[in-house]
Amino acid sequence: MPDTHHAFEHVKAVYLPIAIVVFTLVVGAVLILLVRGAGRDRPGRRSNALRLELANAAVLACVAAFLVVITFRTETPLDRTVAHPALRVRVIAAQWSWRFEYPGGVAVAAVSTWHPRPALVPTGVEIEFAGVSRDVIHGFWVPQLSFMRQLLPGHVSRFDLIFHAPGTYMGTCSVFCGEQHTEMHFALQAVPAVQFERWLASGGSSA
Repeated sequence: MPDTHHAFEHVKAVYLPIAIVVFTLVVGAVLILLVRGAGRDRPGRRSNALRLELANAAVLACVAAFLVVITFRTETPLDRTVAHPALRVRVIAAQWSWRFEYPGGVAVAAVSTWHPRPALVPTGVEIEFAGVSRDVIHGFWVPQLSFMRQLLPGHVSRFDLIFHAPGTYMGTCSVFCGEQHTEMHFALQAVPAVQFERWLASGGSSA
């Protein structure tokens, strides 16, 4: 699975220049019309305008097709999951809490707080998350990874993540889910595999 952060940064690097060019052209065209005026139709002007509109439509269609291809080439690998991940974690979202369940019955819960208890994950390996919501739609969003996935009630969303560097990765719900939505945070603390195994063996009582 590609690095989600760098993958989406690549997409942004493609989208941003195109957006700037389109914005500049649209603003420039509006300013020209305001300064010079549309004027009255003259012989041959309508046919010229039609050709210009067709050319614009063709260019926009090509740009849109290019962006669709770039987006799908980035999204498709990110949606794949490996058959044998190094770790499987169940994520349960509810108003307004997160719960991370590990093999062996270890669990970490974060309930409506700006300073949640971190859930540990090992660095450098594929981790499969199986996310579900107990009530409404929630968004599992980790800004540092540029990754977001919606968790739906009654449906298990599976996705893989790799934490390449140690550190604390803050997450939050990205979908408005009620009055305490702004406090629905979680923290994933990426640590070396040896430290993670020690934490898991201790029942999640020490890092």
